[in-house]
Formats: sequence, C-alpha cells, structure tokens
Amino acid sequence: MKLSERMIARGVFIDSDKEGKVNLMTQLVDLAADAFELDPTAREQVLEAVIAREEQRSTGIGCGLAVPHCKVDCVDQMYIVAMTSRRGVDFDSSDKDLVYLFFLIISPENTAGPHLTALSSVARLVADAKVRRELIEATTPDHFLTILKKAEERYV
Repeated sequence: MKLSERMIARGVFIDSDKEGKVNLMTQLVDLAADAFELDPTAREQVLEAVIAREEQRSTGIGCGLAVPHCKVDCVDQMYIVAMTSRRGVDFDSSDKDLVYLFFLIISPENTAGPHLTALSSVARLVADAKVRRELIEATTPDHFLTILKKAEERYV
C-alpha cells in the first residue's frame, strides 16, 4: 500500500509544538478532522478510540516514530495524516526515546487487512534512518509528501 495515495498535503503538519502524548494525539485527530472534513461527532469518536488504543500499549514503536491508530464505525474509508516535531515528544516509546515523526491511521471498524497493511507500510518505509530524518526535516507538507513518494518508489 502506498501511504501517499491515502494522504493529502492538508493532512501533514510540520513541526508541532505540542507537549505530551494526549496533546499531540488531539492535534493529530484535529488535523485529520480538518483535512478530511470529519463531522464533530466523528472527530470525538476518533479521539476517544485513539486514546483508548494508546492506553492499551504505546504506539511509540521506537527510532523516533509513533503510529497512533484506531478503527471506528464513523468512517467509511481509511484516513492517514502525519506530523513532525523537531524537538520531540515523550510518547512512552518502547525504546524510551522521544518521538519526532507521527502517522495517524484511522480505518473503518469492519476492516482488518488494509489497516494492518498501512501499519506495516509505515514501519517498512521509516525503517530507513535516512528516510525518517528527511521526513522529520521536511519544511512543508508538499516537501514531506515528495520525500514519502520517493521512499515508496524504493521500498513499496
């Protein structure tokens, strides 16, 4: 799966200044709600689902990456947004390091395969430290998506 085919420039936020896991996740959900024009009820349901998922186990998977995600019945397609934070956020990651790169994946409740494929696509692309660094250092949403597309040409 090509993440770039599910993302739009309005769904990429460069250099968040939010501190704390919940604040960052709220900003990610707001980004998705604005970019994909989710109604306020859907936004609330997504935020609750993302926080509930995070309470089970941190989605900070290490190497400066977190992939908060949820499946909800208020959306009929997958949405993916991304955010960077140059100063980093404590996300209770498995390696205890700060997180600088975030992808939020929102999927319909009744899907499993595409949701898992998106998660593995993120992991595969950003396993390359150079790609991670370039994404974190992107200066605009369009620049971020260009870097992502180039990485997908190599790895997907």
